[in-house]
Amino acid sequence: MAVEDKYKNKRIIVVTGVPRSGTSAITRGLKVLGVNLGTSLEPADSGNEKGYFEDSDINNLNYGFLKLLFERPDYAILVDLKKIPQEVADTFKISAKVFIEKRLDEYDIFGLKDPFMSKVLPLWKDIFAETGANISYVIPCRNPISVARSINKRANIDYIIAYYIWFSGMLSSLVYLAGEKVVFVDYDDMLTDPKKQLQRISEYLSLTFDPNGLEFLEFSGKFLEESLRHGRFSIEDLESNTEVPPKIVEFYKLLRRLCADELRMTDIEVVAKIKKLVNWMSELSSTIFYMESTMEAMARLNYMLKEKEAKIEELNKLTATIAKSDNK
Repeated sequence: MAVEDKYKNKRIIVVTGVPRSGTSAITRGLKVLGVNLGTSLEPADSGNEKGYFEDSDINNLNYGFLKLLFERPDYAILVDLKKIPQEVADTFKISAKVFIEKRLDEYDIFGLKDPFMSKVLPLWKDIFAETGANISYVIPCRNPISVARSINKRANIDYIIAYYIWFSGMLSSLVYLAGEKVVFVDYDDMLTDPKKQLQRISEYLSLTFDPNGLEFLEFSGKFLEESLRHGRFSIEDLESNTEVPPKIVEFYKLLRRLCADELRMTDIEVVAKIKKLVNWMSELSSTIFYMESTMEAMARLNYMLKEKEAKIEELNKLTATIAKSDNK
């Protein structure tokens, strides 16, 4: 039996977009809809106390691949996939396909979450196509102010760079998933009205949702808490923030309309705006890369300076102790 025939009745639901955008909570919500997330999940930590809901094997493979290629997976640039050596891409695909097929052997509907996947989606789409499974996508959206604050707090990345990390990741998702089955979900909307958002997802992706079931009651009553929000910002907050480039404000407004089902990915208005935003980002790529490199160099220098200051302080304390001993 050919692989494409073996898995033709299987499904993969992929959650991607940008880190710190509510991807974990929304992925957890897929369990309510009967989607299996597997048992090899990344453990919770101080950065995400309720869990990441990321498959460890797939996440580590993807993260390692991106780090090998770009040093840091979250560089605020649009990745030029043509620059990836073919033999490197082929090796990655072979390993990734093994993991995907193993999960498909175990589950009829498998949920896969990896925010960094957005940068290299064409490679993953090739892998998915080879399995012959039915593929759908969920793209969590969140106000870029919230995302930038979270990235800054977690990774100590400058706010301006954090905005471009958000922009490049979300833009990559829309570019690479044109023509695919995609549902957009706003994280704040999920926290405010999980019933409505899970109903939307279930209808888009033809999944089963029982608003009176124990799974939903557990998710909405115990898992989702206001403490998960860490601040909520409006479009007006975004517009009035002088650090945020106008194009990013424009893009978020477009995403909000997609989340509200006012627009579809195939609408001419969406296609035209995405094309313009890609051109704008492409023109800025070298500048953004320079900004990131400069800020990273400054961060390294500051770290070295602090290390030297700490050593000098230790030496001063040692000198003072010796002097005090000599005076006795």
